[in-house]
Amino acid sequence: MDWRNLVRFALVVSACMVGTIRAQAQAPLDTESRALFEKATAALKSGAPGEAVAELELLADRGVLQPDVSYNRAVAYIKRAHTPRAQAGDLGRAVAALEETLTLRPSDAAAATTLERVQSELSRERSRRGAQGMLARPSIGRALVRLLPENFWAIAAMLASLLCTLGLAAAWLGVSPRRRFVGTVAASIAGIFGLLSGTMLYAAAQTRHRLTTGVVTVSEARLRDAAGVPLPFNAARDAASVPEGARVDIARISDRYAEILWGDTRAWVQVSDLQVLPKR
Repeated sequence: MDWRNLVRFALVVSACMVGTIRAQAQAPLDTESRALFEKATAALKSGAPGEAVAELELLADRGVLQPDVSYNRAVAYIKRAHTPRAQAGDLGRAVAALEETLTLRPSDAAAATTLERVQSELSRERSRRGAQGMLARPSIGRALVRLLPENFWAIAAMLASLLCTLGLAAAWLGVSPRRRFVGTVAASIAGIFGLLSGTMLYAAAQTRHRLTTGVVTVSEARLRDAAGVPLPFNAARDAASVPEGARVDIARISDRYAEILWGDTRAWVQVSDLQVLPKR
């Protein structure tokens, strides 16, 4: 075993140590779903991650969205990815399952830590092969909209509206020129801030409604045009595909293809290359 395999083995062990199996789903499941979950848990404990994947995917097909189920699915994919029965995209599917866990339960520290380690493993593997990284810088517009939570812009807009109202009242009802001047200035500043906050709130709401999030679950998701024809390599885009485990925004989905935004790239990929995450 050379040093690269030793490093890889160490990464696998650390990832699996973090990915502790959850033996009981905290949220209630129906009888059949609970039986599938318990069967998958038993398979994981007995060292049969492939069987666990099959049972947990059956739960997903049944429409079960539960953070403990998603987390165990991630653990099953991580474990299978490092066995002789590994399949291409296993770690990408683990990333998707962990992202789903965090969407359903944002405070899940174990899921966040496991996700970080799996992403690091994917990044190191890609770096070793000289391939592009998993992260892509988003466009300035999307970055600004997501700079702060939507609720922040809503509260800021309400406060600005209140301050603007108070400033106008002081400007109209002030008994001295100084108070009227201060009220006018305050109303003007609050009005500008309110306009900015309202614009950002509208943009954030539109982004939330129009875009969904997905994770690439294949080794490489080939970029295509709207007709499904693969795009040639573009030096400016520096990519002809999106790497496994990458998080992308999905603008729309057709029968076979999904239009995605990844960094500054807008293109289409096969729907089967992605797992769509639930909305928060």
